[in-house]
Amino acid sequence: MSVMVVLLMTFIWNAHPLKQHLENLYINENETLWMLADSGYPLRPWMMTPILHAASGSREEYYTYLHIRARNCIERCIGVLKARWRCLLVHRVLHYEPEVVGYIINACVILHNIANRARLPVPELSPLDLQREHALQLIRNDAENIGAASTSVMAGRAVRDALVNRLWAEREHELE
Repeated sequence: MSVMVVLLMTFIWNAHPLKQHLENLYINENETLWMLADSGYPLRPWMMTPILHAASGSREEYYTYLHIRARNCIERCIGVLKARWRCLLVHRVLHYEPEVVGYIINACVILHNIANRARLPVPELSPLDLQREHALQLIRNDAENIGAASTSVMAGRAVRDALVNRLWAEREHELE
C-alpha cells in the first residue's frame, strides 16, 4: 500500500510541467528558488522538504518550524477543499491521467469559491476521514528515502543545509 501511494505521487509529479520548469531554472538558468514540499516529495535543490526528527533547539528544527509555518496556510486550504470535495481525499484516489486530475482540482477550487460567495458552510471531515488522511500522509514520509543516493538528492541536501545555516544566522542576528 505505501509503495503504491508513493509511486502514484511520484508519477503525477514526474508528469507535471512544473517539475521540468523548476529543474530548468535551477540547472540552465542558475536561478535560486524553492518550492516548499512536504516530506512525501523527494528533496531536490529546487524543492525543499522538512527535516524529520530534527533535534530539539537545533538549526534543523528551526528550519523545519519555518518550513511548516510557511506551508500551514496551503495545508489548511487543502483540508477545506478535501472536506467540501471528498474526491480529493487521499484514500479516494482520482483514477485519471495527471492532466485530467489537474482539471478536476481546478474545478473543485472554482466551485469552492462559488460556494464561499454563497456563504455555504464547509462540511467537516469525519474522524474516520481524518484518521485515514493522517495515516496515508505518514506513509508518504518515507518517499525521500527512495533513491536517496541520487545526485539530485545530495545536491538538494547541500542546498537545504546552506538554507538552514542562512536562516539560523539571520535568527541569531535578529536576537542580538
